[in-house]
This record gives sequence, C-alpha cells and structure tokens, in this order.
Amino acid sequence: MKFFRPSMDPAEGLGVLVLFRLIEEAVPSFFRPDRRIRIVRAPGRLDVLGGRAPGPGSLVLQLPIAEAACIALQERDDDLVRLWSPSRDGSRTQMLSMSLADLGLPGAPIDYAECRALFGGDPRDHWASYLLGALVVLARELGLRPARGAELLLHSDIPEGRGVGSSTAVAVVALRAFAQQHGRELAPAELARLAALVEAEAATAPVRPVDARALVSAEAGELLVLRGELGAVEQSLVVPMDLEFIGLDSGVPARGPRAAPPDGLDDADAARFLQLWSEQPTALHRQELGDLLFAAHARYAQRGCNEPSTDLIVDAARQRRAAGGAVLGAKATGRGGGGSVLLLGERGKIWYEALRIKKALLTATGHSAHVFRWSSPGASSFGSIELEPGGDG
Repeated sequence: MKFFRPSMDPAEGLGVLVLFRLIEEAVPSFFRPDRRIRIVRAPGRLDVLGGRAPGPGSLVLQLPIAEAACIALQERDDDLVRLWSPSRDGSRTQMLSMSLADLGLPGAPIDYAECRALFGGDPRDHWASYLLGALVVLARELGLRPARGAELLLHSDIPEGRGVGSSTAVAVVALRAFAQQHGRELAPAELARLAALVEAEAATAPVRPVDARALVSAEAGELLVLRGELGAVEQSLVVPMDLEFIGLDSGVPARGPRAAPPDGLDDADAARFLQLWSEQPTALHRQELGDLLFAAHARYAQRGCNEPSTDLIVDAARQRRAAGGAVLGAKATGRGGGGSVLLLGERGKIWYEALRIKKALLTATGHSAHVFRWSSPGASSFGSIELEPGGDG
C-alpha cells in the first residue's frame, strides 16, 4: 500500500483487498494518511437446516460464504461521524455524516424510539441505521460514551435481500469496529445479542441472534452447529472433500416470516441431517441428506413461505437428481418467500449443475443468478487488520 502498512496480508477473495484500494483512493479526501485505520470483516451465510422451531433446544446448521461486509474505521479529533458506502447501482445515498451529539453522546444516548424515528426518514439513507444504530446500542447496553467521531468506510459484496445475512453482517462489523475504537472486544454471544438489537431497534428489521452468532463463530468450509435462539455453538464440522454446498440467488427478495409453527419436523430433520453428516454417510445416506433438504423446502409451501422462482430452482435440482446428475438435494435458504436456494451435491460437479440451473432460471425469469460457491472465516477467526501510517510511498 502507498500510505499504510497492514498488520497482515489477507487472502484474495475476502473483500478486504477491495477495501485497501478504496482506502488508498480516499486519501486525503476521506482518510488521513498519518493516522491508524482498523479493518473488521464478517461473512454472509447459507442456512442449511433448522432454525424454524423457536426454543432453547432447536438446532440450526449454517455455512459461511465468501461474500462479506468489511469496515475500515479511522478516529477523528471532533465528534463528527462520517459514513461512506459505495453504491453499485445508485439506489441509495453513498455518504452521510452526523455528530455524536445528535445521538445524545457522550451524555445520555437517545432511546430506541428516538433512534427509529431518526433513521426512519428517507429510505435511501436507511443503510446508515445499521452503523449509527450500533453506536446507540453500544452506548445504551454497555455504557460506552464516545466523545470522538470517526471516518467509517463500509464495503459489502453480499447481495442484499437474498436471505444470506447481508444486514446482519453489517450490524456485526459496525459493532466490532466501534467497540474496538473504544478498547472493547465483544464476546461472540454478546455480539450476537447486540446485533439483534441493532436490527430490531435501529433498523426495524427481522432478525435472529443465531444468525449473528454464526457470522461471528463460523470457520471457513465448515458446517456450524448451533442450538437455541441465541445460537450456542455446539460443534463445527468440516464439509467432506467429495461434497459441496452451492447457493443460487433466485432474484426475488426474501420476504417470508422468520418463524413458523414449531411442529418438530424441522428439528427432527436437522438432527437426522447432523447424524448422517457426522457418520461420513454411505451413498444411501447421502441420498437421504438430499431428501431431507427437499422435504424442508416442501414445508416452505405448507407454511406459505414459498415463491415460484425458488420452487423453479428446487424442481430443476430434483429433475437433475432423477436424471442421474450430481445433485443430492436443494431447499430455499433464509426465511423463505424468495431469497436464495441451497444445493448439495458432488464437489466440482455440483458447480456445473448450478450453472445449468442458473441458465434455466435466466430463460424462465430473465434473472442472472449470483452463485455462492466459496466459504470464508467468520468475524472472530478473521480478527482485525490494523493499517499503520507509512506504506510503500
């Protein structure tokens, strides 16, 4: 880098190198070249099974994706917070600023009703509620009283509204960035709880704390097993070398309800899936893994959470399996009613099956689907990167 020395060199494909480029281009118009910058990151995720039956014993199986939200934060000397988030399509504002005093800081922070009113105006500014809302939540819940503002750059390549945790990832990185600015490192369970508050109280968005916990605690290429609404981590299982998960964006925003009637079938299926997965299943057992995914998708329709585009993808996967293709099973991910579809199949070959189904979706709907193929580390595993002044010059 020209102006900074990074404390570590991240791998390509994690979104951080794009952030490096944006930072370099924004000196000195946004960032100062003589002051440290801290970078944090959180990936999106694919729901595999579970999470539909609320309660302390419910199972949730999730997998982190390569797409992620990244924040670069540099402290200011005054109380101004300047936010910058490049927009690909111009559908929202890209830069906003607000003084800490507008949030009641460093004195008594505004309450959550005031927070919602403050961020509930122009929909084009709604993205800022996840960032400034994180400051309000930290102040109200942990007693942080920040007196200095910050320059904050947000870059996310997680497709929005596709049921893969785009907004939750932003809430997670905003909380971590502001907490670290004030010398606090949030424990995973606490971070999940606070992220849920940011989404519910500041952004007025539906949320499950278990989703935030997954984005924090996940390991690259591993199936994370969580239990309960708060997502206590039970174990992390490596995906076998001959199997692979792929996600396909349906082109329709996820809009189904977060919770569904707890009939016990979701938990039973998740438990059976976990049992088969842990036993390194035989060919027949792997077929059952796929059956469990197809059955879970069928219940979306029974609960009114299905959508023609996701059904098209799942039906195409079912047809390919019947024809001897490399697909084992498929289901809608996230809350249903649109969003993305999870495919499970033979490693490498399922990629080509996904491209075949993507083409069928394009022909039927005109939508060219985003394909989620790779995995990446959760926020805790990634840690943070510090950019110290004095690069290559």
